[in-house]
Amino acid sequence: MSFIKKVALFYKQEGFWNTIRRTAEKCWETVRRIPIILKECVVRKYYLRQLSEHATGKRIYVLIPCIDWAIPLYQRPHQIAVELAKDTEAYVLFISDQYRYDNFACCSRVQDRLYLFSHRLIGGLNEVLQGAIEVVVIMSWMRQAHMLEFFSYHKLIYEYIDDLSLFYYHTSQMEQTHYRLMEQADLTVCTAHVLYEKALPYARKAILSPNAGDYEFFYNNRGCPVNELIKEQISHGKCVIGYYGCLAKWFDYDIVLEVAKNRPDWLWVIVGYCFDGTSDILKRANLPNIILVPAQPYKLLPSFVSAFDIQCIPFLINDITLSTSPVKLFEYMASGKPILTSKMPECLKYRSVITYEDADDFIAQAEKLFFLKNDDDLLIQMDKEARENTWSARVKMILEAIQ
Repeated sequence: MSFIKKVALFYKQEGFWNTIRRTAEKCWETVRRIPIILKECVVRKYYLRQLSEHATGKRIYVLIPCIDWAIPLYQRPHQIAVELAKDTEAYVLFISDQYRYDNFACCSRVQDRLYLFSHRLIGGLNEVLQGAIEVVVIMSWMRQAHMLEFFSYHKLIYEYIDDLSLFYYHTSQMEQTHYRLMEQADLTVCTAHVLYEKALPYARKAILSPNAGDYEFFYNNRGCPVNELIKEQISHGKCVIGYYGCLAKWFDYDIVLEVAKNRPDWLWVIVGYCFDGTSDILKRANLPNIILVPAQPYKLLPSFVSAFDIQCIPFLINDITLSTSPVKLFEYMASGKPILTSKMPECLKYRSVITYEDADDFIAQAEKLFFLKNDDDLLIQMDKEARENTWSARVKMILEAIQ
């Protein structure tokens, strides 16, 4: 897609000022990367040779996701990459298109057996993979399908993780590529039942594999100290309702504002990554019982959850959220605090999750949950479902299906 067409589509959905802002940011990001691009021209062969030595005799997983590694949202691609890298006989290459947050030359080591690999070096990937015993590609971004033409692989897993309408640059060409990938892939992995039903007529083989949570991380950090950014403010709330994650057009800002106005003694703590300009509505409301915190590193999330009485996912019900399996749902379970969400199909599957219809029902359910936060039956059920929905279990299921 040409730059001009992409700007036009962004303008249509996000408006004039957001378009100007993002265009300026993109220009600056491009200028900032010039030294790195020049460095790649000089050291390219060295890094390719080093990676080739690591790959020899190993199983290599090549992940082609839709987000940067360093984006302040630790999502499914990151978790799967880390889980795959636990295999001592494997190496994981996370292909980064360095859209906004990643900024490195050639490759960058994340941890043992897990490397970021620059999309600009995709033409040299065959050199890296030539000694591998098996190459498995996991692709979740159809706009990068052209990368598959640059290197050889043995198996292709296509992850269908979002309704295509999520993307402002959704086009008929994207849809065609999407269907073609499902037809070509050895396995199509769908994260929600709605997506699974859509995939069945096209995919060679499809499985339903919802998102999951890092149980050990969130369980082991239960009761950790409350983050200093909110420590003083939360003392003024009778009940603290918390959310962390993306703030975008599918977030129900109206219900947050209505509940905040009707229950001024309740405090909202919203730790948000501003995906688009929609979150400005909360800033303009300027309500004293809504605390907005910028997106935080993954490792700090438990320090905010420690302040929550109720963990919430207040999403609108639309085409996007009907197909959404929230990662945070399973992280909430592992954190051991009551969970209240809108009636998203992927949330209705779990007995430990309470859902609401509207603002009045939200308040009624929240009042019940506040007094159930130490209820043994609820906590046992929540812990059981958290243990059943781990990334380890998901990756095992996917690898068994591809075999």
